[in-house]
Amino acid sequence: MKVLYITAECKPFSKVGGVGDVAGELPPALKEQGVDIEIITPCYGQTLQKNPGLSALTPEHEYSLTFHGAREQISILRTETRGVPVNLLKNPAYFETDYSQKPDKTPFNHPLLFRNDYSTPYVYSRKIPYYDDALRFSFFCRACLPLIQKKDPDIVHINDWAMGYLPGWMKIMDMPQKTVLTIHNIGYQGNIHRQAIQNWDIQEIVRHPDLKDMFTDTRREWNSVNTLRLAMEMAHAANTVSPTYKKEITMPQDQSRFFQGGNGLDEVAARLDSQGRLHGILNGFEYSFSPDDAGFESMLREKSRMKAALGNNFPDPDGLLLGFVGRAVEQKFRLLREEVQGKSVLEHILDIPGVNVAVLATGEPEYESFLRRLSDRPNLYAEIAFDAQKAGQISLGSDVFLMPSLFEPCGITQMQSMSHATPPLVRWTGGLADTVRPHNDPAGTGFGFEGSSRREVLTNQLEAVNQARQVYTQNPLHFRALQYTGYYERFLWENSAREYIQKLYQPVMKM
Repeated sequence: MKVLYITAECKPFSKVGGVGDVAGELPPALKEQGVDIEIITPCYGQTLQKNPGLSALTPEHEYSLTFHGAREQISILRTETRGVPVNLLKNPAYFETDYSQKPDKTPFNHPLLFRNDYSTPYVYSRKIPYYDDALRFSFFCRACLPLIQKKDPDIVHINDWAMGYLPGWMKIMDMPQKTVLTIHNIGYQGNIHRQAIQNWDIQEIVRHPDLKDMFTDTRREWNSVNTLRLAMEMAHAANTVSPTYKKEITMPQDQSRFFQGGNGLDEVAARLDSQGRLHGILNGFEYSFSPDDAGFESMLREKSRMKAALGNNFPDPDGLLLGFVGRAVEQKFRLLREEVQGKSVLEHILDIPGVNVAVLATGEPEYESFLRRLSDRPNLYAEIAFDAQKAGQISLGSDVFLMPSLFEPCGITQMQSMSHATPPLVRWTGGLADTVRPHNDPAGTGFGFEGSSRREVLTNQLEAVNQARQVYTQNPLHFRALQYTGYYERFLWENSAREYIQKLYQPVMKM
């Protein structure tokens, strides 16, 4: 079984979010189980800066193609990560040049408003969302075709909307390989207005009689194309990164209870599910140690030391310490900023006697401003920054890790916090519902909340904090059991890889 794993990011070469983690960790686990797998990913300017030895590599393969009215040269740099071959696709125009530093140059006949740094994995296009990245990744997918033909895999495994053009190009080229799609976050779909792409090469896909309907956004009033929909429609099999998230994306959005659902692609997802083409496979996590009782006791001592250091920021250093480390964005932070009875949920939490909150976050201005407004609260320590050392201190030193996500396709930090003997407090959604068990379960590992209305979600979140405080202060043996069980919990990539083979690869090989 030969697989080409194609992704917009892959650690250690590039990483923005969970896609980069999965791309760097799943393929080695698949290789260990006998899959002949290679990775294809762009060679960004940042990749070359952080890995200067790559520039000295002799390209394994060189070719050119005409795209967007220009002849583009492509080089394939061959390297590896943990025994898995990696093909870095190098092209200066789309993946290395910082156009924001050259205001006199307008690439690819862009309107002048489009000047961005193309040396990074993703670009923010202010006026027309996805404009730059739709251009860049449609080129990348087109540029992958000769490499796919050369390597002739059985399966082409693509990830998220950015790789969604590839099945369209493969259909036009009448290529025989099977395609598998992993949906890491259905909220990002690559939808772009038709008028913005009227002169683009992807018009071949837009106009193809077998593809044009599949490429149309389900919200027809938008008059846009939707790259993730194209990938979902064309893939022989697809999966989300947790079983519960798979169920959620087959249901419509319901803002009255903060439910994100399939973000407009729920009907497509439900159809795939009914056809047996959609699966939910939980991501794994790479642990830095093997658990044992001596390690658990050592972890508790380290937690106590870290909490004492954080306690210098609070009048009552011995109170229950809730920690939040992450992005200050809607998905992660909205449920803390939402108001109930005239105050934000976070303010209500800060009003609970014996509760301290430590926050390390950076993100959208409205959420950063919200944190600054509360900075005078004595039991809130908030730092608006990205600081890896401080993040580790909060994750390890907190008594409970706060993760009240609007939605969570899988989630990594709750797995990490459990390994640190820090019970998470989560919303029961997506991968959080699949990885954290309620505190009143015999094998409980954390706390959680949900609700059937806006008010229920918010008040139940406050109740979960009160439950955590009650268990922490009044039943320390039960709290210690939560820590112990979570510390020993393991979500291993070898298990995930086995499911990928059994649920995705083997069935599509038989089609």
